[in-house]
Amino acid sequence: MRRNPGAEGFTLLEVLLATALTVIVLGAVYATFFLVERASRRGQQSLLVLYEAQKTMDLMRRELEASEGPMTIVDKEYFGKHGSTLTFSAFSPRDGVLSKIVYLAKEGDEKNRTITLEKQLQTPGRKPQEADLLENIDEFQVQAYSGGKWASTLEAGSPPDEMRITLKLVFKDKPIVLEETVTPRIGKQL
Repeated sequence: MRRNPGAEGFTLLEVLLATALTVIVLGAVYATFFLVERASRRGQQSLLVLYEAQKTMDLMRRELEASEGPMTIVDKEYFGKHGSTLTFSAFSPRDGVLSKIVYLAKEGDEKNRTITLEKQLQTPGRKPQEADLLENIDEFQVQAYSGGKWASTLEAGSPPDEMRITLKLVFKDKPIVLEETVTPRIGKQL
Protein backbone atom coordinates (compact mmCIF):
# COMPACT_ATOMS: atom_id res chain seq x y z
CA MET A 1 0.00 0.00 0.00
CA ARG A 2 1.43 3.32 -1.01
CA ARG A 3 0.61 6.69 0.30
CA ASN A 4 0.11 9.61 -1.93
CA PRO A 5 2.38 12.48 -1.13
CA GLY A 6 0.34 15.17 0.58
CA ALA A 7 -2.50 12.75 1.52
CA GLU A 8 -3.25 12.87 5.20
CA GLY A 9 -5.12 10.46 7.42
CA PHE A 10 -4.84 7.10 9.12
CA THR A 11 -4.68 3.67 7.65
CA LEU A 12 -7.35 1.10 8.46
CA LEU A 13 -4.84 -0.82 10.63
CA GLU A 14 -4.07 2.28 12.71
CA VAL A 15 -7.77 2.97 13.26
CA LEU A 16 -8.42 -0.65 14.32
CA LEU A 17 -5.48 -0.59 16.78
CA ALA A 18 -6.65 2.70 18.31
CA THR A 19 -10.20 1.37 18.66
CA ALA A 20 -8.99 -1.86 20.29
CA LEU A 21 -6.83 0.06 22.80
CA THR A 22 -9.73 2.40 23.60
CA VAL A 23 -12.06 -0.55 24.25
CA ILE A 24 -9.49 -2.18 26.55
CA VAL A 25 -8.93 1.02 28.56
CA LEU A 26 -12.67 1.79 28.85
CA GLY A 27 -13.37 -1.82 29.91
CA ALA A 28 -10.78 -1.54 32.70
CA VAL A 29 -12.20 1.81 33.85
CA TYR A 30 -15.75 0.40 33.78
CA ALA A 31 -14.79 -2.69 35.82
CA THR A 32 -12.87 -0.59 38.35
CA PHE A 33 -15.78 1.81 38.80
CA PHE A 34 -18.25 -0.96 39.59
CA LEU A 35 -15.80 -2.75 41.87
CA VAL A 36 -15.32 0.44 43.91
CA GLU A 37 -19.07 1.10 43.93
CA ARG A 38 -19.83 -2.44 45.22
CA ALA A 39 -17.18 -2.15 47.95
CA SER A 40 -18.61 1.23 48.98
CA ARG A 41 -22.13 -0.22 49.23
CA ARG A 42 -20.93 -3.11 51.42
CA GLY A 43 -19.05 -0.69 53.66
CA GLN A 44 -22.14 1.47 54.06
CA GLN A 45 -24.26 -1.57 54.96
CA SER A 46 -21.72 -2.65 57.59
CA LEU A 47 -21.60 0.84 59.07
CA LEU A 48 -25.40 1.02 59.16
CA VAL A 49 -25.65 -2.27 61.09
CA LEU A 50 -22.95 -1.11 63.52
CA TYR A 51 -24.70 2.25 63.94
CA GLU A 52 -28.04 0.54 64.70
CA ALA A 53 -26.35 -1.75 67.25
CA GLN A 54 -24.65 1.19 68.99
CA LYS A 55 -27.91 3.15 69.01
CA THR A 56 -29.71 0.17 70.59
CA MET A 57 -26.98 -0.17 73.25
CA ASP A 58 -27.27 3.56 74.05
CA LEU A 59 -31.07 3.30 74.36
CA MET A 60 -30.76 0.33 76.76
CA ARG A 61 -28.14 2.15 78.82
CA ARG A 62 -30.31 5.26 79.23
CA GLU A 63 -33.39 3.21 80.13
CA LEU A 64 -31.48 1.08 82.64
CA GLU A 65 -30.03 4.19 84.26
CA ALA A 66 -33.64 5.34 84.80
CA SER A 67 -34.85 1.92 86.01
CA GLU A 68 -36.89 1.54 89.17
CA GLY A 69 -38.60 -1.35 90.93
CA PRO A 70 -38.40 -5.07 90.19
CA MET A 71 -36.04 -6.44 87.57
CA THR A 72 -35.76 -9.87 85.99
CA ILE A 73 -32.98 -11.28 83.82
CA VAL A 74 -33.39 -14.72 82.25
CA ASP A 75 -30.58 -16.22 80.18
CA LYS A 76 -31.53 -18.71 77.47
CA GLU A 77 -29.64 -20.44 74.70
CA TYR A 78 -30.47 -20.16 71.03
CA PHE A 79 -28.32 -22.25 68.71
CA GLY A 80 -25.82 -22.65 71.59
CA LYS A 81 -25.52 -18.86 72.06
CA HIS A 82 -26.68 -16.53 74.86
CA GLY A 83 -30.03 -14.82 74.40
CA SER A 84 -31.19 -12.90 77.45
CA THR A 85 -34.61 -11.57 78.36
CA LEU A 86 -34.50 -8.39 80.44
CA THR A 87 -37.66 -7.08 82.15
CA PHE A 88 -37.71 -3.88 84.20
CA SER A 89 -39.58 -0.63 84.76
CA ALA A 90 -38.19 2.79 83.88
CA PHE A 91 -39.41 6.35 83.73
CA SER A 92 -40.42 7.32 80.23
CA PRO A 93 -39.05 10.76 79.31
CA ARG A 94 -41.93 11.23 76.86
CA ASP A 95 -44.76 10.52 79.33
CA GLY A 96 -43.06 10.98 82.70
CA VAL A 97 -44.57 7.73 84.00
CA LEU A 98 -43.16 4.36 84.95
CA SER A 99 -43.31 1.99 81.95
CA LYS A 100 -42.61 -1.73 81.78
CA ILE A 101 -39.84 -2.52 79.29
CA VAL A 102 -38.85 -5.94 77.99
CA TYR A 103 -35.78 -6.63 75.85
CA LEU A 104 -36.24 -10.09 74.43
CA ALA A 105 -33.87 -12.25 72.40
CA LYS A 106 -35.63 -14.74 70.18
CA GLU A 107 -34.75 -17.14 67.40
CA GLY A 108 -34.09 -15.31 64.19
CA ASP A 109 -32.76 -16.84 61.00
CA GLU A 110 -32.50 -20.60 61.58
CA LYS A 111 -30.34 -21.15 58.49
CA ASN A 112 -27.66 -18.70 59.67
CA ARG A 113 -28.31 -19.50 63.36
CA THR A 114 -28.85 -15.88 64.35
CA ILE A 115 -30.91 -14.09 67.00
CA THR A 116 -33.38 -11.19 66.75
CA LEU A 117 -33.54 -8.59 69.54
CA GLU A 118 -37.05 -7.28 70.23
CA LYS A 119 -38.30 -4.54 72.54
CA GLN A 120 -41.73 -4.49 74.16
CA LEU A 121 -43.01 -1.35 75.87
CA GLN A 122 -46.07 -1.19 78.12
CA THR A 123 -47.00 2.31 79.27
CA PRO A 124 -50.09 2.75 81.49
CA GLY A 125 -53.01 4.10 79.49
CA ARG A 126 -51.39 3.30 76.12
CA LYS A 127 -51.48 0.38 73.75
CA PRO A 128 -48.48 -2.01 74.20
CA GLN A 129 -45.80 -1.56 71.54
CA GLU A 130 -43.39 -4.07 70.02
CA ALA A 131 -40.43 -3.51 67.73
CA ASP A 132 -37.62 -5.62 66.29
CA LEU A 133 -34.50 -3.64 67.14
CA LEU A 134 -31.77 -5.79 65.62
CA GLU A 135 -31.86 -8.82 63.38
CA ASN A 136 -29.17 -11.36 62.59
CA ILE A 137 -27.14 -10.83 65.76
CA ASP A 138 -24.90 -13.53 67.15
CA GLU A 139 -25.52 -13.07 70.88
CA PHE A 140 -27.31 -10.81 73.39
CA GLN A 141 -26.46 -11.18 77.06
CA VAL A 142 -27.36 -9.16 80.13
CA GLN A 143 -25.60 -9.76 83.45
CA ALA A 144 -26.09 -8.20 86.87
CA TYR A 145 -23.43 -7.63 89.50
CA SER A 146 -24.91 -9.28 92.56
CA GLY A 147 -23.29 -10.83 95.63
CA GLY A 148 -19.78 -9.95 94.48
CA LYS A 149 -20.08 -11.72 91.12
CA TRP A 150 -21.67 -11.35 87.70
CA ALA A 151 -24.90 -13.35 87.33
CA SER A 152 -26.77 -14.11 84.10
CA THR A 153 -30.06 -14.77 85.90
CA LEU A 154 -31.66 -12.37 88.36
CA GLU A 155 -35.00 -11.78 90.00
CA ALA A 156 -34.83 -8.79 92.33
CA GLY A 157 -37.14 -6.20 93.84
CA SER A 158 -34.84 -3.39 92.75
CA PRO A 159 -32.15 -2.88 90.11
CA PRO A 160 -28.68 -4.22 90.94
CA ASP A 161 -25.69 -1.95 91.54
CA GLU A 162 -24.26 -2.61 88.08
CA MET A 163 -25.28 -4.34 84.88
CA ARG A 164 -23.34 -5.45 81.84
CA ILE A 165 -24.87 -5.66 78.36
CA THR A 166 -23.03 -7.63 75.68
CA LEU A 167 -24.03 -7.64 72.03
CA LYS A 168 -22.14 -9.78 69.52
CA LEU A 169 -22.38 -9.21 65.78
CA VAL A 170 -20.59 -10.93 62.92
CA PHE A 171 -19.28 -8.99 59.91
CA LYS A 172 -17.69 -10.93 57.09
CA ASP A 173 -17.01 -13.88 59.41
CA LYS A 174 -15.32 -11.60 61.99
CA PRO A 175 -16.96 -11.15 65.42
CA ILE A 176 -17.59 -7.66 66.78
CA VAL A 177 -18.44 -7.32 70.46
CA LEU A 178 -20.18 -4.26 71.90
CA GLU A 179 -20.22 -4.13 75.68
CA GLU A 180 -21.67 -1.55 78.04
CA THR A 181 -21.59 -1.40 81.84
CA VAL A 182 -24.57 0.44 83.31
CA THR A 183 -25.24 1.82 86.78
CA PRO A 184 -28.95 2.43 87.57
CA ARG A 185 -29.23 5.95 89.01
CA ILE A 186 -32.80 6.38 90.30
CA GLY A 187 -32.84 6.48 94.10
CA LYS A 188 -29.05 6.51 94.36
CA GLN A 189 -26.90 9.33 95.60
CA LEU A 190 -24.93 11.02 92.81
